[in-house]
Amino acid sequence: MFEGINTSGSALNAAKQWMEVSSNNIANADSSAAPGETPFLRKRVVMSEISPFETALTGTKGVKVSEISSDTGNVKRVYDPTHPNANEAGYVNYANVDMTAEMTNLMVGQKMYAANTSALQANEKMMEKDLEIGKV
Repeated sequence: MFEGINTSGSALNAAKQWMEVSSNNIANADSSAAPGETPFLRKRVVMSEISPFETALTGTKGVKVSEISSDTGNVKRVYDPTHPNANEAGYVNYANVDMTAEMTNLMVGQKMYAANTSALQANEKMMEKDLEIGKV
């Protein structure tokens, strides 16, 4: 009876972390790095199923955020010799954040959260009906 609640709860937690990471990426999208330093690197959320062993230990089924990794590719280089972070050639390294992809990730996270909230509400209604059956 409580497996549905645990599963939806784990998915709500994963969706929350997904949206937090996307929000952090958006907040750092326009950041630049001083010459010789690495600019902000976009973070990615990697989710996985909670293993049967973890389920046996915690009693929780569902998904979890197994890793938050950095995307090391596609650092943006822009020619702007007047920028304080420009190197000797006049290029500035900016974060590798794609705003379209991040806004899409936010919408996916929001839909994930909404779907699991609906599942929790449906589970609550089923539990209420179970209690009504027990009264008869």
